[in-house]
Amino acid sequence: MNLKTILPLFFITLSTLLIAQEPVKLKFSGFVRNDFYFNSRQNMEAIDGTFQYFPKPIDNDILGNDKNAVPQSEMLSVASRLILDVYGSPIFGAKSSAKIEGDFAGFSTSYYVFRIRHAYAKLNWENTELLVGQTWHPLFGNVMPTTLSLNAGSPFQPFNRSPQIRLKYDLSKELSITTAAIYQMQYASLGPLGASNTYLKNAILPDFFLGTEYKTANWTSGIGADIKTIKPTVEKITSISAVAYTQYVHIKFLLKAKALWGENMSDLQMPWGYGISGSVDGNPTYTNFKMASSWINAVYGTKWQVGAIIGYTQNLGTNKDLLPNAGKYTSYGLGNFAIATDQILLDKAYRLAPHVSYNLSNIKVGVEYDLTSAEYGNLQSNGRVLNPYTVRNHRAVVSMSYLF
Repeated sequence: MNLKTILPLFFITLSTLLIAQEPVKLKFSGFVRNDFYFNSRQNMEAIDGTFQYFPKPIDNDILGNDKNAVPQSEMLSVASRLILDVYGSPIFGAKSSAKIEGDFAGFSTSYYVFRIRHAYAKLNWENTELLVGQTWHPLFGNVMPTTLSLNAGSPFQPFNRSPQIRLKYDLSKELSITTAAIYQMQYASLGPLGASNTYLKNAILPDFFLGTEYKTANWTSGIGADIKTIKPTVEKITSISAVAYTQYVHIKFLLKAKALWGENMSDLQMPWGYGISGSVDGNPTYTNFKMASSWINAVYGTKWQVGAIIGYTQNLGTNKDLLPNAGKYTSYGLGNFAIATDQILLDKAYRLAPHVSYNLSNIKVGVEYDLTSAEYGNLQSNGRVLNPYTVRNHRAVVSMSYLF
């Protein structure tokens, strides 16, 4: 058999493997969602307040009045969502599928702009799953709180969707292992330029995750670890995070919990980042803020559903002493308002948020009350605070969604 015969056979065989042999199936879905909220205080927030983190600290004017002790309310439809699921023919013996999903929450302060939430392709063999594209960060995980609010428990729960290459392998019917290489796009680390994926890009390597999960009909439990290196300026900083979670499901009852220990998790919408600890040849060197966070969530019902989440997060200080800068410390992270020039730092926060909703095939209406308390103090060289004080926000959310 000569080359002229082999080449056509090779390309015919390859095209047989790659080109769809069956019609592609499309499934279009989504919902129209309207949210009304009231806050008793100004908050660290996103998406014009529909995504709330925790109340801002006291900020007195020259008359001694707290500028953040101002209530607010708003109604928005930006969480409305469009979803397209695609199911194709087998490729290399694997089931093939893809998803693209977007909403109208925009970016930064540009609300009402259509944005990508998920955009990935997936191949499923008997024991292996390969995902390429943007979806939830593995630390968000398969166990997340059931809440009425869009924040899904953030900042006590990691919240991040990023481009990634993820491989899951089933060791048995119940046990699996997952590894992922993750890049940044919409949810990026904070630094001298603000939130930017530049720091991870300049460090060359992606964010790496490795985890294992045990799943049965009633239980889902797992552990995982994550390591990432960013390059804010000339010097790099590497941070490590670890997570453990569990979920129990029985008929109409769900009980979920997650515990997290981590460093520099601002890209996951969590407080505390990193700070300047010294310099090399005039270039700043950095140290991580450490933190711990946990939550527990219970939900009961289907048509009528009631539930509540309790969350707690704590600053654990820095690995090295922070370098004083003109009598102040420089630090980066959600809880530090990018640069803590006023030396005020979040020390801890907790949340209690019960909700009730009424669910039909196409309509979901719900009400949620959220009490989030934050404790602030003066930043010290070890990353902890002195003289803490507490502020609280009482939040009410009413939401209605039409699903299709």
